Amino acid sequence: MAEFRAFLSWVTGKQSMGEAAARLGITRQAFATRIAWCWRVEPTLPSVSRSHRYVMADGTYVPYGWCLLVLTGDDGRPVRWQWCSTETKPAYLQLFHGVKGPGLLVCDGGQGCLAAAAQRWKDAAVQRCLVHVLRNTRVDLTNNPKSEAGRKLLKLARGLTKVKTADEAAAWLADLNAWHGEHGDYLKERTTAKQDPMHARGRKWWWTHERLRRAYFRLVRLNRAGMLFAFCDPAITKDHGPLPSTTNQLEGGVNAVVKRTLGHHRGLSEAHMKRCCEWTVYMLTAGPDPMSFVTPEHWRTTGGEPIENGDSIPGTVTAVQLPATGVDAYENGFGVRKGWAGRSK
Repeated sequence: MAEFRAFLSWVTGKQSMGEAAARLGITRQAFATRIAWCWRVEPTLPSVSRSHRYVMADGTYVPYGWCLLVLTGDDGRPVRWQWCSTETKPAYLQLFHGVKGPGLLVCDGGQGCLAAAAQRWKDAAVQRCLVHVLRNTRVDLTNNPKSEAGRKLLKLARGLTKVKTADEAAAWLADLNAWHGEHGDYLKERTTAKQDPMHARGRKWWWTHERLRRAYFRLVRLNRAGMLFAFCDPAITKDHGPLPSTTNQLEGGVNAVVKRTLGHHRGLSEAHMKRCCEWTVYMLTAGPDPMSFVTPEHWRTTGGEPIENGDSIPGTVTAVQLPATGVDAYENGFGVRKGWAGRSK
C-alpha cells in the first residue's frame, strides 16, 4: 500500500518522478518499477444517490485526441466522467446515465449536451453559461467594434455576467429591447450584388451587418428558449438561494486541475495519461477512498511488466522523460516556433 500511496501522490501532484523517488530514497528506475502495478488500479465514481439542485457539464480536451466530459453536482464535486473523442449526444447520454434529473443544468450550450439533456432530463431547466455567451459575442463583434451599434451591443453583453436577480435580468432585457429600437433599421440594411460584385459569390443580396445580426439574434434566441436567465427565474430557484450562471466552478475547480496535472507529467503514454486524469478527477470527489480499489490481483505479476516507452522512463543518460512513439506533442502554453534560429556559420 505504501507503493500505491507514493504513486497516487506523484500522479496527482506536481513532482517529477525523480523528486518523488528522492523522497523515498530510491532511484527513478526503482520507483518506476515499484509503481508499475499501480497503473492497473482503475478508479470509479459511486452511483449518485441524491438529486442535485443543479449540475454542471463540460468537456476538456487532452492529448491523443481525447475529450474528458465531467459532470459536477451542486457541491462542486465531480459526479461522473466520460471519455469521448468529441462532445456528441451519445457521449453526454452516457455521462448523464444514472443521475437523477437536476433542477438546473449549466453548460456551454453545445448541441450534443442539449440534445442529451432533453432526452434524459425532460423537466430540467438549462442555463447557458453567460461567460460563453459573452465570448461568442466578442468573436462576432471583436473587442473594438467599428460601428456605434456594435459598441453598444458589446457593452450590453459585458453586463450579462453582472446580472444576479430577476429584476436585474428584466432591466437588462429592457436595455436590449431599447438597443433594437435604436438600431433595428441598421440591422436590416442589405447589400446587393450590384453594389459589391467582388463579394457577391453568387448571391443577389446579403445582410450588410451579418456579424452584428448574429450576435444580437443569439441573445434573442437564448432568451426565448429560457436559457439566458434561467438561473434567476423564480420558478426554478423557488426561493432556495441563487443558482450559478456560468460553468466557472467546473472549469476552474476540475478542468483546470486536470490540465495542470497533465502539464506536470508530460510524455505519458495514452493509457497512462487517461489514468492520470481519472485519478485527478476522483481525488476531487467528496471523501475519496482510493485504497478501496486496490486488490491482490493488481500487484500479483509473473516476471514483472515492461515499462512502456511512453511512461516516465528513468535510467537514460540525460534522465529525460521520453514520450511514447507517435506521442501527441503536448506542451501546455508552447507551440511550433518559427523564424531565424541564429547564424548558420
